[in-house]
Amino acid sequence: AVFAAYYFLKIPLISMTTTEKRQVLPTNVRPTHYNLTLLPDLKEFTFNGTEVINLNINENTKVIILHANDVKVKSAKIVSLNLKTSYSHEAVDISHDEQKQTATLTFPHDLPAGSTAALHLVFAGYLNDKMVGFYRSSYKDELNQTKYMATTQFEATEARRAFPCWDEPAIKATFDITLVVPSDLVALSNMNVISERQLPNDKKEVKFATTPIMSTYLVAFIVGDLAYVEKSTTGAQNGGKPVLVRVYATKGQENNGLFALNVAADVLEYFAGVFGIPYPLPKCDMVAIPDFEAGAMENWGLITYRTAAILFNPKDSDAKFKQRIAYTVSHELAHQWFGNLVTMDWWDHLWLNEGFATWVGYLAVVKVFPEWDYWTQFVTDGLQRGLQLDALRSSHPIEVPVNDPSEIHQIFDAISYYKGASVIRMLSNYLGEDVFLAGVRRYLKRHEYGNASTGDLWKALAEESGIDVEEFMSVWTRVVGYPVLNVTESDPNTLCISQSRFLSSGIVGSDEDTTVWWVPLGIDLGSNVQSDVRNAVLSKKEEILKLPHRADDFYQINARKTGVFRVNYPPERLAKLGQAVKKNLLETSDRVGLVADAGALALSGHGKTSGMLSLIKEFEDEEKYIVWMEINSRMADLLTAWFEQPEHVYQGLHAFRRHLVSKLVRKLGWEYSDSDDFLTTMLRTLVIRTAGKSGDPDVVNEALRRFKLFTSGDESAFHPNIRGAVYEIVLTYGGEEEFDFILDAYKNAKTADQKIVTLNALGLVQQENLIQKFLHFAISDEVKNQDIIYAFAGLQANRKSRRQLWNFVKQNWELIHERYSRSLVLFGNVIKYSIDLFASEEDIRDIENFFKDKDTKEFARPLKQSLENIRVNAAWLSRDKEDVENWLKNNGY
Repeated sequence: AVFAAYYFLKIPLISMTTTEKRQVLPTNVRPTHYNLTLLPDLKEFTFNGTEVINLNINENTKVIILHANDVKVKSAKIVSLNLKTSYSHEAVDISHDEQKQTATLTFPHDLPAGSTAALHLVFAGYLNDKMVGFYRSSYKDELNQTKYMATTQFEATEARRAFPCWDEPAIKATFDITLVVPSDLVALSNMNVISERQLPNDKKEVKFATTPIMSTYLVAFIVGDLAYVEKSTTGAQNGGKPVLVRVYATKGQENNGLFALNVAADVLEYFAGVFGIPYPLPKCDMVAIPDFEAGAMENWGLITYRTAAILFNPKDSDAKFKQRIAYTVSHELAHQWFGNLVTMDWWDHLWLNEGFATWVGYLAVVKVFPEWDYWTQFVTDGLQRGLQLDALRSSHPIEVPVNDPSEIHQIFDAISYYKGASVIRMLSNYLGEDVFLAGVRRYLKRHEYGNASTGDLWKALAEESGIDVEEFMSVWTRVVGYPVLNVTESDPNTLCISQSRFLSSGIVGSDEDTTVWWVPLGIDLGSNVQSDVRNAVLSKKEEILKLPHRADDFYQINARKTGVFRVNYPPERLAKLGQAVKKNLLETSDRVGLVADAGALALSGHGKTSGMLSLIKEFEDEEKYIVWMEINSRMADLLTAWFEQPEHVYQGLHAFRRHLVSKLVRKLGWEYSDSDDFLTTMLRTLVIRTAGKSGDPDVVNEALRRFKLFTSGDESAFHPNIRGAVYEIVLTYGGEEEFDFILDAYKNAKTADQKIVTLNALGLVQQENLIQKFLHFAISDEVKNQDIIYAFAGLQANRKSRRQLWNFVKQNWELIHERYSRSLVLFGNVIKYSIDLFASEEDIRDIENFFKDKDTKEFARPLKQSLENIRVNAAWLSRDKEDVENWLKNNGY
């Protein structure tokens, strides 16, 4: 990242304050309370506002600087709140700085230090279509008419687009919010409604209760034609106080919120007990927003979601969205304590919000849905996401310096969320979950309604556990990367274990390999062997470890995969672990981790790809969905990098994949039963999709047969769980007729998740003219901006369209930049999906040449990471293409 220099505002006596080069507001005044009134106009897409901000005057000053972005301050007046020093001054100058996103108010006389005052502002703004700040969202109602709602997204630095404020997480205040809206619309904010009165011209004024002290990025308000379902929690864990939970959606969609509603009611109770602090607000509203950049946003008491992340139709939705909804709801509810009640003091500590909410979100899902085996799913999903990104040189530490607002959105990534959660999981496993959660309760109670840093969490955990947590955990949060443990055996009972930084490139310079990580080894010696060696910790670069005698010579490192590292076993040991897989001696999470490590080590060159393929071959009799998720992911990585290799090699990889999954398709069949457990349901979908896309003739023919029945009006031809798989298969092996039908199905989809599944599948079309047709469709008004990533993901995964996608982006750069760069997180993903899966040095030169004359500051990190991924793939391909070809030949593929 490019760190901003100190910069100064061009006004007398006052400068923009910097803390370690942070761009923060001066400390001469501080707000304590906002009284905010907003009047949104959903026809003209504008809003007017007034606010009275109570201030503490910390220094004698004539100048007040606060944040304002795309908001015009029309008038400003300062009024004394001190009985002894009465004054009222109109501002003599109001200036706006667009670059610094500030408004500067200059008054004729000094405001005396130690006094209090009320700042009266009148302002106006625009309901934008950028999915940030106070913005408009469009949707089609039940009569297919376009309607609009107004909603907010303020994290990280966008509250300043809705009202002038001190828009930094540590500058907390209370808020009284009033909305003046059309009488027939619903108005929502963080708190409960305390009064509502009719006004002339079919308007109403809605006042909300005063909020607790909170950060500006958590303020929210929504105006729209909404309906809801509701449920109260029991209050059993909440100090005897039930909490009213509602799920709001556009009218006609509200009943699809019932699943999320029930999850929220259970999880709110669970968290009140786990955290030892009752939920602090009287209500919890959750709202489905048609246009939404992220998955969800934890606004205190008014949580907003993408529609697909909260609405589930049992008749029409794919079951995988059920799991996504349960996790997303749990994650956002965790933030009501961890982030909202206690907030990081600056964005450097974002992981305290996101890493913890990710970990405890999984904890809640395990509690509510134990049959989903969700911690094992974390091993293949969350842990691997964090490890894959952190294996790049262009990664960053969990605690990353953030100075310029343009840098903040770039760290909402797999490091802050998933590596952060993985490190917390490792520590919790080491201390014991009960001790860890007791430390969390201590931390929350100590800092409630305030701000905290990573060190504050370590201190609370140390007090609870009696262990100096910071001493060994700081390296995990302050240093980029993680280790690979290289294991050698001088005899079956003597291990030499050394650690070094793991990079996907496999090339680590001596100056990059100076870190010594604290590594709990998690050694498993089998169920019948008890030994202290199970609790061994590696805290040096290298250590000799003596194992007790074991009858079967079995051991594994990082049992249950709670540690944040890779293990590079000797080939002979890896083969023995492969045999242990065949004998069903390894837990599901250990089988997942074995495949994941083999794939990562093949990519980096620590091992051979033939070794990974031989290991995967040992999983022929595997029947666990979560293990197949990981196998499928590693095979997809291989097929991606090999996408332009000779056809007999590429098809040989598909033949091997067919061999792995086809017998499971025959065993599970195509029909879904209400008696199926959730993981069996998910496995059936996965193996049918995999077998079909790898060309299993029986699966392809059955998909085509069922698709024909479906197009003839038989809606029972295939279950919603498999709709996306069938679409992908028929587009891979069909043509224009299938494409046109599925495109029409997208336009007429009943639910948001159907649209996602269909849009992603359309990217699998094979014919060049249809690829071009879909590319133009994807960036048209028919596809919401937020959903472009699903179209690009399908096109990128399709080897026939991957190059066409990048060429299309280059040819239409100005249009794409104009349309999507308004939302910087979204635009970063557009870049990654356009280029991330190439595998040649020529592609790197082409991409670098394209961007050399463009300002890449706001997507510098995703661009750098994509280029590094390409280099890694190119090196992998160059190193192992003959190895893979020989393995396929020797194994009959």
